[in-house]
Amino acid sequence: MTINVLITDTSADVCKELERIISQQNDMQVIGIANDAFQARKMIKTLQPDVLTLSIEFPRMNGLHFLDKLMSLRPMPVVIISKLAEEKSLITEQALKIGATACIYKPQIEHFDYIALEVVKQIREATQIYEKRVLNQLHENKKEKLDQGKYLIAIGASTGGTEAITKILTEMPASCPGIVIAQHMPKGFTASFATRLTGLCNIDVCEAKHNQLIRPGHAYIAPGDFHLLVQKRAGCYYTILCDKDPVNLHKPSIDVLFTSVADNIKTCAIGIILTGMGKDGAQGLLKMHHSGAETFAQNEASCVVYGMPKEAKRIGAVKHQLPLENIANAILNYVKGPSPQKK
Repeated sequence: MTINVLITDTSADVCKELERIISQQNDMQVIGIANDAFQARKMIKTLQPDVLTLSIEFPRMNGLHFLDKLMSLRPMPVVIISKLAEEKSLITEQALKIGATACIYKPQIEHFDYIALEVVKQIREATQIYEKRVLNQLHENKKEKLDQGKYLIAIGASTGGTEAITKILTEMPASCPGIVIAQHMPKGFTASFATRLTGLCNIDVCEAKHNQLIRPGHAYIAPGDFHLLVQKRAGCYYTILCDKDPVNLHKPSIDVLFTSVADNIKTCAIGIILTGMGKDGAQGLLKMHHSGAETFAQNEASCVVYGMPKEAKRIGAVKHQLPLENIANAILNYVKGPSPQKK
């Protein structure tokens, strides 16, 4: 089988040398050359290469940033060829951690023959390494599918919500269903909020990224400048980030999250609307209720602002209205999970 390679580098001379080296191999061919990350993105979509050779020294978007986006949206075998990719360097460690299969130091153009054998070797091995990764991921996904159980918990909150969310998550055991959260919060604050929660909780909490597998014992908080949605694929749940306009003046919007849960998870979902001003989340929770999900709201006495729970209750979206201190236990009883154990 011929390995189709897409070359990326800002230097025309480097691209020419790499094309010469690769084209001399009977089992490889160069199907395209890109001079920056944006060209590479378009060509990957249209040409569907088997392997990408990637420089790091790109204008506008550097190679590591591009690699991170690529591995999130369209994982594939990538061989880094860069002047920055010295052995045991921080750049090399970062690239391999993100998902590159190999890193090769890029010499001066007159010395490219010295790396010719390494280039073709790593391109061949990249396909083999990636095939093993895919098989391992399929195995892990199958394992997660069996372990995940059928439930997903979706939480929405606004004013006073950080403390309410903290109260609920710190009472969740590591075996709890996956949790997705839309908290009205500005850009830049959600990552630190997630980090603080991870230090307090038995579960792992992170700022959601695009296309993450939602795992039991993990909570995913919508970034402060993206809508968070949920998809169900092959029996597993995944996060989806959306950069569309604000809904109900909010981004992230609770209605956007709850509506996606209603559409994708239906009867296997649990919706919780917590303290907050306004009406965001009420209509989404109603859709969850109509889809067969179990729905909860924080009661007035324990809310900082009884706006969103009040509206959800008014329109008939709420099945159970409880004090904040009772919500976590009610969820665990519903999913028949073990009692939470404090650290």
